[in-house]
Amino acid sequence: MGTLFLIYAIRNKFLNMGLLGCGFNSVLIGFVGNFLFRQGPVFQEIFVYIGYVLVVIFVNITFYRGHMKKAHIVLIAVIILGMIQIFLICTFSPLGLKRGVYYYFRISLDLIYVFLVFNWFAYSFYNAYNRLKDQDIEPWIKTRYKMLAIASFIMSFHTFPEFFQPKNVPWGDPSNPNSLIIFGTLAIMGMLYSVIFAISWLMPKSLKNYINKGYKIKIDEEYSEVELMNLIKKQLNKD
Repeated sequence: MGTLFLIYAIRNKFLNMGLLGCGFNSVLIGFVGNFLFRQGPVFQEIFVYIGYVLVVIFVNITFYRGHMKKAHIVLIAVIILGMIQIFLICTFSPLGLKRGVYYYFRISLDLIYVFLVFNWFAYSFYNAYNRLKDQDIEPWIKTRYKMLAIASFIMSFHTFPEFFQPKNVPWGDPSNPNSLIIFGTLAIMGMLYSVIFAISWLMPKSLKNYINKGYKIKIDEEYSEVELMNLIKKQLNKD
């Protein structure tokens, strides 16, 4: 999915979408490197950290150019929490099988970390939707931000199932139903979020037409992606 955003960014010369694409690819590299190529949890956490920072920067420059103080606070918090995660994994590794006090301490901080990242997305997308819902613009545009807000809020709980991972059992162990269910739940949540994010942002024309059914598009009110971003920024900067 990250590659789609990169192609889109290059074609349209969107720096923010390029950051988004790099962020998604970084997270994917982290998980694939750990679970398929056995590069270890430190490798995974470093790339996830890079990905989260990049996508937070994407949100900040897309929606908060006029409110960068608030956006910088969130970015700094994400950077600090991510660095703490990497430090804990490096210092107390391996924590995965033991599930001791350090594991639950790290997971508790990770819960805050992930909760902050994805709820920042949800809050930003909801604000965009809230500003656009009374505007006379195509319904698919409003649907985009509503879908992203709901999906991001649900994804903010992605870490929660990790608290129930059985002790002394590897992640996704097929011989342990509980571990397999937890791993599967996390994987499905991640994949569904990626699909929803991609469809919302790179919505096919057929889906746009379906959502716009019954809406009469005025030629002079059709927005390009650049014009749409400028409209949202203008609305958000009214506060």
